[in-house]
Amino acid sequence: MTTAPDHDPTRVWLRRSSLAAGIAFTATAEYELARRLGAKPPIAVMLPLALDCYVIAALRWFRALDVTLSLGLMCAAQVAAHALEAGVIAVSFRLVVVISLLVPVALWRTHALARSEGEVTTPEAPHRAAQVVISPPALPALPDPLPFAWADFTPHPMTTEVTTSVPAVTPRQVVTAVVTLTPAELRKRALKLNREVVIQTGRPVTIDALRTELGLSRRDATALRREIVEGSRS
Repeated sequence: MTTAPDHDPTRVWLRRSSLAAGIAFTATAEYELARRLGAKPPIAVMLPLALDCYVIAALRWFRALDVTLSLGLMCAAQVAAHALEAGVIAVSFRLVVVISLLVPVALWRTHALARSEGEVTTPEAPHRAAQVVISPPALPALPDPLPFAWADFTPHPMTTEVTTSVPAVTPRQVVTAVVTLTPAELRKRALKLNREVVIQTGRPVTIDALRTELGLSRRDATALRREIVEGSRS
């Protein structure tokens, strides 16, 4: 069973300080870039806000594709802003097109990351009914014949008294049933476990963790881990 890592104050302080410093520096350049392209002050603020929200979401849920893309959008805005400030380039139609596409892309990916588990629509594997294995009923073993309990037998000229026999104990039938999880339920639990491990450690779930939590063999746990890790990166 996985355990949460100890909270290191130094690590937390470094992450938060780096994020705050990076956003403060880049937001200023992004705001000036929007202003140079003709946006009014209240609207120009939206460019750094959209890009920074995407970067925070990508770092929060730490998907490699989104981390790369979010930092790439931020770098594009930084290069354009500083190039305009230094007079290296001038405002052109191509520059306006590129900068105008940054916010829609950031909006799309931020919402894709921030959606809750219940809202994410993933194609489910074909439903298969749970396999129920019922052991065939065993034939009851015939009990050994019990001797009759005879009372004192006293011959009588007219009658002979005999006690009744003791009844045998009726054996009970035991039926065992084993219920297995469907592939969709296994994948759902594995995805949830992977998200928890990524949030806690910053790395995908391990094969041993899948085996322990879901009761899988090493081969099944390896295949399931490959599926959820590659699926989360796509």
